[in-house]
Amino acid sequence: MGSKERVFRHSPGKLALMSLGVVLFIFLAFFLRDANFFLIVVVIFVINIFIFLGYVASSVKVSDEEIFTNGLLGSKSLKWSQIGHVSTRRQSLRLHDRDENVILSLDAQLEGYIEILDLIFRKRPDLFDLSEENVFSRTTINHVVFIGFGLMLILFSALLYMARDQDMAWIFALVFLGLGLYVILAWFLSPQSITLENQTLFVKYLFKETTYKVTDINAITLEKRRTKEGYIYFVQLNLKIGKPVRLSGFKQGSALTYQILKRWHEKANSGRQFISNSQN
Repeated sequence: MGSKERVFRHSPGKLALMSLGVVLFIFLAFFLRDANFFLIVVVIFVINIFIFLGYVASSVKVSDEEIFTNGLLGSKSLKWSQIGHVSTRRQSLRLHDRDENVILSLDAQLEGYIEILDLIFRKRPDLFDLSEENVFSRTTINHVVFIGFGLMLILFSALLYMARDQDMAWIFALVFLGLGLYVILAWFLSPQSITLENQTLFVKYLFKETTYKVTDINAITLEKRRTKEGYIYFVQLNLKIGKPVRLSGFKQGSALTYQILKRWHEKANSGRQFISNSQN
């Protein structure tokens, strides 16, 4: 590896919390060693140990010559010139060699994940060009999950309301009804697709379409939000005037959408064409 090597790992705070959880399971297993469900506790403990060791071993190293990933089951590396294309799986970006013999999966939960994406973008910007399409759209699964979850909350609120034998049930019914309506309304008001042209970005909603010139956009960033399951990433248009526009749920994935939009923004600002004339 070169002298300008950068190493990205999980944060010490996260590893400390996970190790504390492992210690608590050890004490729990000790105190419940004579209980009937002791075996269940042991199985959960072993699973947590493997998850913890996976997080400890997981890292990404980036140098001028190559990118290197390390994990519990081994390590892989690719020189920058060997990368043939990129893909996404959930939140993570994957790097494929030209013969599909080596695939590097970059853990999206690593500290500095956004910086890793920017380093790859600077080393191989050609990986984020659009070849045949300039439209980003939401997946069918995304629609089903949002609408289905909202309807499930509304149904649950109706069941609670009918449970007259429980005090305060109607209050919880109103809470779940409000949550369900909020989820569905948020889906209706969120962008459904994006279309790129050389100097213009079109954001389509269910009932309208908004047009942004490149001069309207100050920057395109990848933001993250912490949840119980880890970081969730979403692309954000930071406008020169007005509130930022959040873009998420597209089939290309947040990492790939972010880099492609960022490349479009840089090219459009410099006056270069992003979409060839043959595609217009």
